[in-house]
Amino acid sequence: MTAPVMTDPRDPTGLPTLPAPVAVGSAEAFRRACRYEWRHLSALRSTWILLGVVAALSLLTGVTVLLDIDTPHTVSSVAVADAIAWSPLATQVPTLCFFVLVLATGPVSTDLVKGVARTTWLAVNGRGTAYAAKCAVGCVTGSAVAAASALLGSLSCAVALAVAGAPQPAWSEVLAPTVRFVGWMGCWAVLCMGVAVVLRNRTVAVLLLVLWPLLGERLAGMLLRYLPGLGGVSDWLPFAAGRAMLTDVSAYAADDRPFAQALVGSHLATPVAAGVFCLCTAAVAAAGLWAYRRRDVTGA
Repeated sequence: MTAPVMTDPRDPTGLPTLPAPVAVGSAEAFRRACRYEWRHLSALRSTWILLGVVAALSLLTGVTVLLDIDTPHTVSSVAVADAIAWSPLATQVPTLCFFVLVLATGPVSTDLVKGVARTTWLAVNGRGTAYAAKCAVGCVTGSAVAAASALLGSLSCAVALAVAGAPQPAWSEVLAPTVRFVGWMGCWAVLCMGVAVVLRNRTVAVLLLVLWPLLGERLAGMLLRYLPGLGGVSDWLPFAAGRAMLTDVSAYAADDRPFAQALVGSHLATPVAAGVFCLCTAAVAAAGLWAYRRRDVTGA
């Protein structure tokens, strides 16, 4: 059954009338844009598959902690914090970041490569609002995934230690590293999005974000140490500061501290390192905003 068409009797042409446009404030436009981004993200099957993998790996954290139990059958809070943060000293970047990388670059690549960005811009009243919503939803998603992973990992550790008959660590000392880990993952999601927007190529962005923290920045830091007056610059490189934000070297035992310091690659104090990493994230996000506003999409 066809709905009746409303016409204005005062209009001699008898054409259908359209509702009068209603002005939408910037705050309401941003809220709608965030809701749009979340619906798009949650509607993808790949999102829930990745979250399921994250949950499964988080539950295996207890097994990792059992491997670090020393001869008196105790485990330190530092070992638990490292396990919850997916062993950042071993991988240079937490393993969880690879899953968040996929979630963060998807909406941008879909908009710019598939040619649907024009629809998005019209729906949310501007490119700036669309980009801000993507960053906000990405940041919240990355932080929420990290928080849920940390919670599941902590429960897994507690159960594993109880079953093994080992005493529980000082959980109050695990809280601060976990909070830094959650903040790190929120920044990481924004970094991934900003880089994907600037490069406009998801594959290149993924390769850069994987290889630069693992190899590129390490090589750059080594080269800077050989240049006169630039040896200390390596401490301020983005992911060196990010590793120092995740790992408080001063909390390690004296025997383990040199090895931990060499893997972190930065002598910055944890609060300073957190500030540097957040500033780098803001700079990349600003570059992404500039690129998102000025570049057109491919396709129709």
